[in-house]
Amino acid sequence: MCGCNQPVVIPIDLTPVMTMLGTVLERITTLEVLMATAAEQIDALSAKVDDIAADFTALVAALAAERENLTAAGQAALDSAVAKVAALDVAVGDADGSDTPPVEPPVV
Repeated sequence: MCGCNQPVVIPIDLTPVMTMLGTVLERITTLEVLMATAAEQIDALSAKVDDIAADFTALVAALAAERENLTAAGQAALDSAVAKVAALDVAVGDADGSDTPPVEPPVV
């Protein structure tokens, strides 16, 4: 018999591969923690922006309701604040698409 159909065992040292996989796992774990931290920070920042926007909108609404009781300087300050909000809205743009109505597809 020639032994052609006998399995051949080739010893392979997988230690370097396992070491590399361990390093990759460590890096992925670190990246996962960093991304979770960044997401938490972005969520916190978003909540602060929402709070500031709500506070400022309420202030402008309260001042606008009392416009006739404001002095000329008070009315000018209100107009300036409203203009600044409008300018900020333009500067930020329509990132979320809320200012732009959806485009209706053409009827065929």
